[in-house]
Amino acid sequence: MISFFFTSLFIFWAIFGSFASVLIWRIKSGEHGIITGRSHCPKCQHILWFLDLFPILSYVCLGGKCRYCQEKISPIYPILEVMTGVLFVLSGYFLVDYNLLLTGSTIEIVKLGFFLSIALISIVYVFYDILFMEIPDEVLIPANLILFWLLFLVSTGIQLPIFWHFLPFQNEVLNIPIINALLGAFGIFAFFYFQIYISDGKWMGGWDLRIALFMWLVGGAKIAALGLLLAYFVGSIIGIGILLYNRNRNTEVPFGPYLAVGLYLSLFWYTPIVAWYTKLFTL
Repeated sequence: MISFFFTSLFIFWAIFGSFASVLIWRIKSGEHGIITGRSHCPKCQHILWFLDLFPILSYVCLGGKCRYCQEKISPIYPILEVMTGVLFVLSGYFLVDYNLLLTGSTIEIVKLGFFLSIALISIVYVFYDILFMEIPDEVLIPANLILFWLLFLVSTGIQLPIFWHFLPFQNEVLNIPIINALLGAFGIFAFFYFQIYISDGKWMGGWDLRIALFMWLVGGAKIAALGLLLAYFVGSIIGIGILLYNRNRNTEVPFGPYLAVGLYLSLFWYTPIVAWYTKLFTL
């Protein structure tokens, strides 16, 4: 039963990966009708049929080419769809109680919807950053405002189970969800702004500030702090690999994907990572 559930989750939510790809390209091009507009081939502009839009399988069945003009379809589409499905499955596995979900628990259903929404937003800004070295304000600014509003509602006593993963402090004031999130958000904003200022934007761009705020609003201070450390760790390793391969020190590397990786590593494995690190230095 559990295999069927997660397989269905992957297949169903891969459809949202297809939607994410449309969203990314239409935000960049400024094309209208993000929600209602018909999908079309970017080369020949031919309106695509339903069977041309089936996630992953359409790309494979068409041999990676447009049915109408035979131009190659970018492999970024199936990669994005696969990554969306994988991230949704991992979010459902690590962040939601599967057994309670099957009983129809409203709490688990709300949590699942919340974390899948966060995953979709993450996929959009990660691939947008990879493709264009930019962050879509059209997605992150509304997301951050909505998260701030939800945190405010929870902090006033309204029962919403979407921030129960915030890790507590000993100080009760710091455990108020909106203070927990904004405490870290202010710190990371200052940290990033300092780097941007002294490097004149060469080390990282202003867009990374929006992602940092998103991290803290999603994960709270402790999870986001670990996520930031992991982002720098992963980024440094991959960055060294890129330099060894490319040997061009002026190569620009988007930092948004590393921030997303750090956030999800800390969301999924905060406790074992901290336990391993603590044990490492207490031997």
